[in-house]
Amino acid sequence: MEERTFTAGGFAVKETDWPAGLTDITDRLVIREFTLDEAELCRDIYARCGCMTDKAPAELSPEEFLEFHRSYIKYQYGFYGYGNFGVFLKAPDCRSIEECIRRSGTCIGVVGIINGSASQTGELSYAILPEYQRQGYAYEACVAALEYGRECGFERFEARIEPSNLASIELAKKLGVTVIS
Repeated sequence: MEERTFTAGGFAVKETDWPAGLTDITDRLVIREFTLDEAELCRDIYARCGCMTDKAPAELSPEEFLEFHRSYIKYQYGFYGYGNFGVFLKAPDCRSIEECIRRSGTCIGVVGIINGSASQTGELSYAILPEYQRQGYAYEACVAALEYGRECGFERFEARIEPSNLASIELAKKLGVTVIS
């Protein structure tokens, strides 16, 4: 079988050299799984972005969120291989993918793919911190997430968006994602 080589974030990478837990590296972003050590960071991002778990992250104690986060890593990433990923600013001068991951900077939001409402349909979710909105980060992260979703076998995508969130609805339309409420 022929080994594929592709470009990610300006780096040529062999398919077999792709680091575990990395979704993508774009021109400005590192999109990767949150680690167990990043539970508090993840909780803060979810709370600041308004992302919901079974309960709002702010309602969970740090210990409860750590347990939620541990289970998420084990079952969502471990079993499915996809889920919600951290969106980190890419260090401007990194020289390798490994260095980009190690030096991934500020976490500015989350992007993810989960099972949607129908077979082979992925549900796209995204949230970028307010101070980083309207700079193209959500679009860049979503394009990478959709590509990853296609690699995971999804053929169609949908997104649950509140009807009042017009900017998010426009982004979903631009991406070719079906909006559901």
